[in-house]
Amino acid sequence: MKDIPLAINRLEMVSFDPQKFIATMRLTYNVNGETKTQVVTMDITKKAETLTTSIINFVKSQANQDIDEDNLIDTLFVKHFHQEERVEERLNNHFAHICEKVRFMKINKNHADYMKFYHTIQDSHLVL
Repeated sequence: MKDIPLAINRLEMVSFDPQKFIATMRLTYNVNGETKTQVVTMDITKKAETLTTSIINFVKSQANQDIDEDNLIDTLFVKHFHQEERVEERLNNHFAHICEKVRFMKINKNHADYMKFYHTIQDSHLVL
């Protein structure tokens, strides 16, 4: 049986569309000791928990291994997410902060405040 360690290292905003509230983020993660980077697009108007779950499930889906039909014992593997509860909590907090700024952006009519929220969202990043 193989153990496949997973870890999320960094999540940073690449671009943010304030008209559609679509964010493009660069996700850096480790699968079995190999660092990978993926650009993901997300609808920021969704709940923070939904966004967190989609990121974690995406990283878990990247750990799929090739199956050797001749040796069944080697086909079994365990995905071990490094500090999953801590990562989930920090991602939830990060997305809750961004979603709150998006909500304020939607209702705010003052240009200066709108741009302040936009720049806060555009410059957001999370290092785990």
